[in-house]
Amino acid sequence: MIVTLQDMLKDAENKNYAVACINATTYEGLRGIIEAAEELNAPVILGHAQVHETVAPIDEFGPLIVQEAVKAKVPVVVHLDHGMDYEYAIKAVRAGFNSIMYDCSVLSLEKNIEEVRRFTKLAHKMGVAVEGEVGCMPSNIVGQGGCTEFGKEIINIKDYYTKPEEARRFVEETGVDMLTVSFGTVHGVFVDKPELDIQLLTDIHKETDAYLVMHGSSGVDQDQMLAAVDHGVRKINHYTSVGTAPASPLMEAVQRAEDPVYYHDLAKMSKDIIKEKSKEIIALLRSHMR
Repeated sequence: MIVTLQDMLKDAENKNYAVACINATTYEGLRGIIEAAEELNAPVILGHAQVHETVAPIDEFGPLIVQEAVKAKVPVVVHLDHGMDYEYAIKAVRAGFNSIMYDCSVLSLEKNIEEVRRFTKLAHKMGVAVEGEVGCMPSNIVGQGGCTEFGKEIINIKDYYTKPEEARRFVEETGVDMLTVSFGTVHGVFVDKPELDIQLLTDIHKETDAYLVMHGSSGVDQDQMLAAVDHGVRKINHYTSVGTAPASPLMEAVQRAEDPVYYHDLAKMSKDIIKEKSKEIIALLRSHMR
């Protein structure tokens, strides 16, 4: 069943847990995420990222996500992840998404505020929640999103951190419901073990009443993830760890097979693997204990 983002995250705030936002790029992945949430009786946010448009066109895949969300036995929000342009964000709204990340974080703070405020006014009139981003989260995977694609180069991650005073100003002037903040994570796979700046997160949380969001969560250890939840993060995005989980088991299955390998068998395996990985993530965030 589809619920509002505000109702979902208000409960998370009251009971100190976070909701997993897991991106789906195939029907098998979509079903795996929903089945994981249903088996744990936990809320979940189904994400679709604009960078996956060539794999899962929103005009075709978007309505399917909404359809499956309506049928789900648990609370679901349908969310656009990293909508990078106004027209695409509107497409997601028309497809039935009830939560939109309009990501203008590559722009100056002033332009970011101007663009996101314009979209938020329209979205709120249609009952759609909005997520913005201040600070900028780099990526070590080309095309995966982020303000800087750095591959295996060494960067100073602190250069991209969110400033508490800018977070306050952004939320006040745009009216967003959620705020993505940068405090030590990156998009993609971590080259080194991440060290989250929990004190910075605490300072940001004190400055704004918007629900805080953590991206780039694949590879963050359990203790740091829970520390982020305990200090105000209510939505945690995952894709890399889920999207890569089926690769090795599928390769092994193909290599071991003595008979012809059918695509539908591999698709079923993928769905089951994604379900188990999603259950891991959901359980870690304590949303099944609400």
